[in-house]
Amino acid sequence: MPDMHDAWSPTPEQQAAWQQWRSAPAPHAHVVRIALRCQPEPAAVDAALALLRERHDVLCMACIDDGSQLAACVPQGANAVATIIVADGEALVLPALDPAQGKVLRACLCPLAGGGATLWLLASPLAADRNSVLRLAEAVRDALESPAADENGPPLQYAQYADWQESARLGEDGTGDAGRGYWQAQAAGLPAPLRLPDALAAASATTAGSWRHTLHAAHRQALAETARQLGTTPERVLQAAWWAMLARLCGQPVFSATWLHDCRRDYDVMAGAAGVFAKALPLRVQWDDTASLRSHWQAWLPALDGHAAWQEAWLPGDAGPRIGFAVSPLPADGIALASPAWPGFDLVCEALDDGQGMAALALHASAGTLHPRVAPWLLSHLAALIGTLPAALDAPLWSLWWPADDTLRVPQCWTGDKPAAAGDSLLDRIARHARNAPTAPALDAADLVLDYGGLQRTVHAAAQRLRALGVGPGTRVALALPRSGALVASLLAVWAAGGAYVPLDPAWPQARRRSVLAQAGPVLTIAQQASPDDGTVLSADALLASAAPAAEGAATVTPDAAAYVLFTSGSTGEPKGVVIGHAQVSHYTAAVCDALSLSSCQRFGLTSSVAADLGNTTLFAALWQGGCLVVAGDDDMAHPAAFARYLRGRAVDAIKIVPSHLAALLETEAPAVPATVILGGEPLPASLVGTLRHHAPGCRIFNHYGPTETTIGVMVHALGADVPAWPAGTAPLSRALGATRVRLLDDALRPVPAGVAGQLYVGGPQLAHGYLGRADLDAAAFVDDPFVAAERLYRTGDLARATPAGLQLLGRADQQVKIRGIRVEPAEAEAALLAQPGVAQAAVCAVAGPGGEAVLCAFLVPAAGSIVDAAALRHTLAAMLPDAMVPARFVPLAALPRLPNGKTDRVALRELLPADNAPAAAAAAAAASDAVEALVCALMAELLEQGQVDPHADFFALGGHSLLVIKLVARLRRRLQVEIAPGVVFDHPSAHALAAAVRQAAADNDLDTLAHAALAAAAPHAQAAVPA
Repeated sequence: MPDMHDAWSPTPEQQAAWQQWRSAPAPHAHVVRIALRCQPEPAAVDAALALLRERHDVLCMACIDDGSQLAACVPQGANAVATIIVADGEALVLPALDPAQGKVLRACLCPLAGGGATLWLLASPLAADRNSVLRLAEAVRDALESPAADENGPPLQYAQYADWQESARLGEDGTGDAGRGYWQAQAAGLPAPLRLPDALAAASATTAGSWRHTLHAAHRQALAETARQLGTTPERVLQAAWWAMLARLCGQPVFSATWLHDCRRDYDVMAGAAGVFAKALPLRVQWDDTASLRSHWQAWLPALDGHAAWQEAWLPGDAGPRIGFAVSPLPADGIALASPAWPGFDLVCEALDDGQGMAALALHASAGTLHPRVAPWLLSHLAALIGTLPAALDAPLWSLWWPADDTLRVPQCWTGDKPAAAGDSLLDRIARHARNAPTAPALDAADLVLDYGGLQRTVHAAAQRLRALGVGPGTRVALALPRSGALVASLLAVWAAGGAYVPLDPAWPQARRRSVLAQAGPVLTIAQQASPDDGTVLSADALLASAAPAAEGAATVTPDAAAYVLFTSGSTGEPKGVVIGHAQVSHYTAAVCDALSLSSCQRFGLTSSVAADLGNTTLFAALWQGGCLVVAGDDDMAHPAAFARYLRGRAVDAIKIVPSHLAALLETEAPAVPATVILGGEPLPASLVGTLRHHAPGCRIFNHYGPTETTIGVMVHALGADVPAWPAGTAPLSRALGATRVRLLDDALRPVPAGVAGQLYVGGPQLAHGYLGRADLDAAAFVDDPFVAAERLYRTGDLARATPAGLQLLGRADQQVKIRGIRVEPAEAEAALLAQPGVAQAAVCAVAGPGGEAVLCAFLVPAAGSIVDAAALRHTLAAMLPDAMVPARFVPLAALPRLPNGKTDRVALRELLPADNAPAAAAAAAAASDAVEALVCALMAELLEQGQVDPHADFFALGGHSLLVIKLVARLRRRLQVEIAPGVVFDHPSAHALAAAVRQAAADNDLDTLAHAALAAAAPHAQAAVPA
């Protein structure tokens, strides 16, 4: 036993433990639970602990913390604290430690009524690391259950270890400087830390977790054989396998991580010592999945050898990577660590050595790091990978075998639980409803109201007229009509005549319309008005007013015939026509009605353009089910109050809509939410689900996904009653429709493991015929299915990960960029931004930075009441993402620009990018002429995220957008109790002109009083704009 006045300089390991201990929210201790067969007296426990203190000086140590540094000594009269007793059934209260007073080891004894006892052993992390505490627990148990004289000699004392370490660091022969230089170089060259996919996290977990997986004899033999082939040790093979698995899982080929090394494994003299020996050694890990494990090992071995050779010179620095690997003794039976195994780390893989080799694997995760089903799945993956190594050392990493994902219940192919019934076309279904329920309402539009009998007669009369004009099988008819009853009847008439319809959006510019017509080659165009100069243009009124008698019964359409050609944006700048057949329409409609139980709905809202297929869900489902299709007018979809009146007044109980559009339409005092809401076209944020649940707790909400080339949709996800907390901030997809097959594959069409990013491929009966007249595009987009003979797969270009909740969409493969030589998916940065509380919407693009090099730019729409703080966002993202993925620029926007289908217009985004050195506004905004004008200025400035708006400035020139118009008129209505149509804003785009229009629309209101009241609660600069 050393002199009781002994003191020593704390070791680097103690310094690191002290830094972590001080930074923790509350002081922590290592806690071990020991199951005893006997019921010892407290005095016996005290005696056992006293023997430990006599044997290990560090257990008598006082750690003096003066706020800036740590000192260690063994005070005179070192304090032996009595064991506390907790009776069986009483609440367990563990004793407190006080390192400053030398109280670094304490015990709590809990005798059990049925015999035996539980002994809780607590140790300060400043005096003993986790492996030391587990060894001490074994010694206490042995002393209490089978006391015997200790035949081992005295162990190395921690003070001796500290002196040896200090001598090694000083290095009188110059090795100390060399060692410091080695670690400085290691720290300076570290890449970004490894980042686990959000898909693996458990956002709701509030406590840490630990999991264990036993390595069977075959695994141990594989480890030994691999180590023999590589000329190394099994524990180093395990470490290499762990990093290889994570590299593939995370898609991060270069990263930094931590080797948690216990030097007692390197020196026999230290084998029985107690104290703090674990070092967090930083590692640079680099993987290429086309190279073999052997080649990686040969490149990586020098780093491990160097770390081991210079470990005595290691000094703790700033907090390093939070994912690590460790090797520890296997705890004895009846002894278990009850506290977090590796505080300060998010995830640690621990190889457990039973003295004969690696006996088990353990994972230790901090709160929220791993989903409960992910941890055992990771362990089973690692064990399976180990089993393949002896025969696969020279195979590329991507080819290493991965087990089936039974633990996560994630399939390699998603397909519906039952195929949709074949045979019926939508026209067949309408004819059946007309026979069975002819007076049931079928179509409710401002221009046309029909029951099923009337719809059948109208469609067939119009079809006869179309046949007389040359419409038949193999022909196409353009529909240049707004959303209306006439549009619905016309497209059904085209089908009944045997043709396919080509929708044209009335809002399209003429150049696009001409391009689509040139490619489509329609025999006829149905428009609102006939053209006197073009006999191929027929008015819808003339078509539907046909007096020809309609034959009863349905027209015959073959399943293989084209139903419609829908033109989407092309990468070349020219639109491309996607040809969808009747068989595809029938399969989708039957499958979506079944998956979403749409038979419970009676009145389906048609709320979007049929020039994009998003609205076809309700268009087709209503008529398939025998429900009523309720067509929304343009004003209904542009004004929140009008939208609420449309839903309530016309009893709509099901809609399909883009999430951001719905969010804007809910900005009214009394929003309406139908019983069923289907959301698609863009990621569904959790915040919108929360809003819908708030307004309509019983609402059924579905996430819907599918490219146009796969007929409207192929996957859905039903949202539960609770507001979700998805790790990525957007809803997953969990169910494939009907007989559709959805696969997640890599670039070589190989299935990717769960959690690994891959591209979505879709097969089955909903695949489009192809692109109209573009065999070259067909060859690129539709590939042979390597899993099903004579079938095709559609390459969606959408990236996703398989998670326990379903597929998590990550963005587009074709947005991938390289930043400083590192491959970056902007969608991952977008997901991180969307997870921030002040960000409502986000889009990330690569733009030209200094010197012309590519940098990431984030375009952000702040959440209501929030302001984008670029510096704070950058700091937060730097802790979440590799450096290359953190945007260099942040541009706040009032709204993201949208394509006609509601998706983000990324080309327009770049046009909104301000110059790096753009001057501030040239002149201060002019003063408003009255309170109403000042309020309009304030609301525009609020929506545009600008300090102030000049009364004469054009709202749209400042960045205004149609969705902002919806919000502007809603806020004017709330503040001034005035109803104005969104079109008024388009006609009066300045605050000055709009204020005058508001006055004219509400001449009877006391607008000045209302405006002053609204401004009184506004920001100071808005109040200052009010004229005296």
